[in-house]
Amino acid sequence: MRIPLPTAVAVSALFLAAGAAHAGDFSLGAGLAASHGKGRCVDAFPCDRSSGGGKVFGAWRVDDAWDVQAVYFGGHVFKGGDTTPLGTEFGGKFEASGVGLTAGYRWALAPGWSMTGRAGLASVRTRFDYADIDLASASKSTAQPMAGLRVGYQATPQLGIGLDYDVTRFKVHTTHGALQMLGLSAQFTF
Repeated sequence: MRIPLPTAVAVSALFLAAGAAHAGDFSLGAGLAASHGKGRCVDAFPCDRSSGGGKVFGAWRVDDAWDVQAVYFGGHVFKGGDTTPLGTEFGGKFEASGVGLTAGYRWALAPGWSMTGRAGLASVRTRFDYADIDLASASKSTAQPMAGLRVGYQATPQLGIGLDYDVTRFKVHTTHGALQMLGLSAQFTF
């Protein structure tokens, strides 16, 4: 399995930051999400905007309120289409994945409960496979804004669970749309 260069760089940066961090400053996590890809639909091809996917992430806590997080997300597959400049409709399957880097701010809500808002950038790779098997697939990587909101509960000093909502965008050719992910995650703090 070949690891994309942006993923390797993000993971390497996290491990370097972990070496400089004190106990309790670094965490790793993973989650599963239902996703919604808001692309275009055409009459000639069925549209399916719902999917599922996952993410893995690592975070370095700067202080009690601020952190920096690197994330990989993938597995989000949607069906849709578009129209060529000449007016011909086409359909197929979109697959979106990416790596992101965000800064987060945490608000303590109640003992054990918190809410974190985050914003940053993602490198999103979108692959489009045409329904017409005679046409080659296309892919494109673009830099996109990324934002998220997490409501978390610290079950133990090392284990936190949360409900995460993340949003970014995808693009291939001239077709683009929003990618929204809502899911559960677990986070282990070192």
